Amino acid sequence: MLLVMKNGNRFIVYVDESGDHSLEKVDEAYPIFVLAFCVFYQKNYIEKIIPAIERLKFEKFGHDIVILHEREIRKEIGPFKFANKAEKDQFLEALTAIIEENNFILISCVIDKRELKLSSENRENPYHIALGHCLETLSDLLDEKASPRL
Repeated sequence: MLLVMKNGNRFIVYVDESGDHSLEKVDEAYPIFVLAFCVFYQKNYIEKIIPAIERLKFEKFGHDIVILHEREIRKEIGPFKFANKAEKDQFLEALTAIIEENNFILISCVIDKRELKLSSENRENPYHIALGHCLETLSDLLDEKASPRL
């Protein structure tokens, strides 16, 4: 998590990746590398998102220690062993409602490593490419949010 500020606006930025960034061995079943930044206004994050997620965790698990990992939810691993499909659907609907009802900005970069491997003479690291793109986009976003509206 990062806290970034621009002209008094405070933003929370979470960064996550999917896939392997190595070009040495490309998994044909998942040949992409994804880097994503999820950007929240700090005030909205503190006042709306955190309470909604905490409430969901307490309702489902009885505590808030559990970490919401997409893979574990999808594969029903660990605390996400649902009693039946209806229970899983109910949990996913509640989580989806939180996402749909709140404002955030998603910045992402998806790299097809097969294309990069074929086209790149210097074989840049996919992680570095994606990070550069996401940071540039975040900088543009912060500049946009800091400028006075016409």
